[in-house]
Amino acid sequence: MLSLAIFGGTTVDGGSLDPGEPITALAMFGGAEIDFSAGPPPPYLDITAVALFGGVTVKVHPKQVVRLSGLSIFGGKSVEPRQLTDETSADDEDFEDPLEIHAFSMFGGVAVKRWIPGQGDEEADA
Repeated sequence: MLSLAIFGGTTVDGGSLDPGEPITALAMFGGAEIDFSAGPPPPYLDITAVALFGGVTVKVHPKQVVRLSGLSIFGGKSVEPRQLTDETSADDEDFEDPLEIHAFSMFGGVAVKRWIPGQGDEEADA
């Protein structure tokens, strides 16, 4: 799947993807969002996020394991810390498979945000 945001925005619902489907998100002077916050991502996803004078945001569950690699030139990439609790449940095992993201940015950024569905921006940033 190719998601383009050129002078605009685009959103990809991670729940609609097939296992092993490659995803490429390109944000050029715009913003792209990939949302996996509702549940664990399908297995074996290959995600490439490219930000040129724009931004790519990947929303994941607070307990999701994420591996971020890539290159930034006059830009950046970041992953919010994983939120673990002392209590474990069977649902926690769904988030143990790492989500691999290859991020490349030039004068832009790629950010992985921990997000709980149903929360507004004010609550998620707190």
